[in-house]
Order: sequence, then C-alpha cells, then structure tokens
Amino acid sequence: MIELFLASLFSAIIAFTWSNISSLGGIFIWVGFAGWTSFCITDETDSIKKMIKSYSCNLSGIFWATVTIYISSLIDVPIVTNLLTCGVATFALIYQSRFKIFSCVPCNFIGCFITFALNGDFKMAAIGLLCGAILGYISDKTSLLVTKIKSSDSAMEKVS
Repeated sequence: MIELFLASLFSAIIAFTWSNISSLGGIFIWVGFAGWTSFCITDETDSIKKMIKSYSCNLSGIFWATVTIYISSLIDVPIVTNLLTCGVATFALIYQSRFKIFSCVPCNFIGCFITFALNGDFKMAAIGLLCGAILGYISDKTSLLVTKIKSSDSAMEKVS
C-alpha cells in the first residue's frame, strides 16, 4: 500500500513540475501527458526500450497526420479529403504495426491525433510527445526506486 502511495506521490510531483515547466517553455501541457500515456501503454518492460518505442510510434503518427494534411491541402474535395485523413491514415497506422517498433497501435494514433489537434504543428507534437516519453521514463524510474526502498526497508525489518 505504501508503494502505491509513494509512486502516486512521485508521479504527482512529476506532473506538477511538468505543468509548470511546459507552460514556461511554450509547450502544451496535454501533449506531454499524451506522450506520458503512450509510454505507459507500450508493451516493453525495459524503460529505455519503452521510451524509444512509444516515441517512435508517436513519430509515426505525426508523420501520417502531416502527410494526410499536406495531401488534403492539395485536394479541395471534401469526400477525398475525408478518405485521406480517415481512411488512408487509419490503414497506415494499423498496417505498419507489423513492424515491432510501430506495433503499439494506440501510440501511433496518439501521435496522429495530437498532430491533427494541433492543426498540423508537427514540431509542437514531436517536442511535446518527446517530453512525455521522458516524463514516462522518469516516473518509471521513480517507481522502481520506491520499490527498491520498500524492499530494503523490508529486509532491514527482517534482520532486526
């Protein structure tokens, strides 16, 4: 129970710190939280691999959103634009999951939707999602630290 409390507390401190730093840096707070979410849902166990995979998937989503926004700007036919932005992007985001580095489909979609939500500002999406991946890494490491502290406390109690 104390582990969960401490992990929650450290995550809250990280979130509070991020919300203050991001506003000073001109990065949308929620983009970082979306990147943090991507980190949390990635199916890797190693923190570095998790960070790399979640961000790679996010970048892939950013790429497909940017491509569809660009192509859509060239074609001023709503039905074609909808096909491109919804159909082609969705197909690509799912089909590419056959490659291990892009196999976390929700992360692919998060990168895509964040880019659409930012009206195609792929730089803001990339920076914010990278910050989120780093936040995820930091929270993962603090959780491991809490577990180690708790384990060493338990070992000390058994010795006493």
